[in-house]
Amino acid sequence: MNEPVKPELEPGAADGLAAAQSQPGPPHTLQTPVSQGLVQGSVSGSDLGSSNNARPMTAGDYLPKLESQYCAEDAGEKIIPSAFEFFNRHMGGWRSGLHILAGEPGSGKTAFALCNAAAAARQGFPVLFLSFDVQPELLVTKLLCQQARLNSREMMDGALDADVVKVAMAAQAETFARITLIEADPELPNEQAEDIARQLIAESERDRILVVVDYLQIWAAGNRQFSEFRHEIAKLMTAMRRLALSLDSPVLAVSSQNRQHQGEAVLQSLEGTSDLEYSADSVSFLINVERPASQGSYTHPDDLISKSRTVSINLRKNRFGETASRMVKFLPSTGAFDEETVRRPLV
Repeated sequence: MNEPVKPELEPGAADGLAAAQSQPGPPHTLQTPVSQGLVQGSVSGSDLGSSNNARPMTAGDYLPKLESQYCAEDAGEKIIPSAFEFFNRHMGGWRSGLHILAGEPGSGKTAFALCNAAAAARQGFPVLFLSFDVQPELLVTKLLCQQARLNSREMMDGALDADVVKVAMAAQAETFARITLIEADPELPNEQAEDIARQLIAESERDRILVVVDYLQIWAAGNRQFSEFRHEIAKLMTAMRRLALSLDSPVLAVSSQNRQHQGEAVLQSLEGTSDLEYSADSVSFLINVERPASQGSYTHPDDLISKSRTVSINLRKNRFGETASRMVKFLPSTGAFDEETVRRPLV
């Protein structure tokens, strides 16, 4: 009986297969092959059949690397801290890898990203903020108001005292100098994003960077190659994970939610594909849990801007520890969060 003929892999597919088998995830994550050499010790199918190449690394071979990484006196200084003690406690800060933050419109996703960008920059880490949704000038305005606790509407209306604004700008100048904001085109190649990130690392005194993507569904729509959008999301997730591994840095990607599960802290709510969470090292949700009782399910736009409300941070996937939830107070007028003082949700 004749043996079935095995199909030949296209060039580079063997590398993608080897990388994909080391990561949990759906089959469609194989569509974008992972480059060779991203992770020390990785080998392609052709390497395994060649006697001229070094053998694959054993677990013991990695011990010296782990010793230098985790036992050094400055090991803790290499971790990029979060602006939230909640994430520092449960994940140890923003560790190298791909982190997803999702939420419904108005839940504070961009404010969350800006807050963490400032926290990283204050500790001397460079930040690359790729904005596909908001102009950099408006982002800087929001960031300034958030860090200085200024009312953003009054700021944009010119109603704030000029001296107060100047003092705030002077106080934040050093931190802001480490945050690079790019109004990114959805067709931005991920290779170009990596080149920019490497340049920022080279210009800093740190060996890693916080990359923020706001937000991933817009970036995924930039270079359409597939008829189904879920495949575009899978392709971008593979690219962002490759970016995190290559830079040995955290990538924080903001995501929208689908209409079916909008406002729910469930993994199947991630917009574009329910498999999006497989490529991520952590997945968190910002959920509005407080609305004025007198308005039922409707919240007046002015209340969304001027009144503080309780938001639930839900860590639903965490490769670095346990999952957990935490109530925080969010003040949209300044874009600031408060972990310490939390009002009980109105009923």
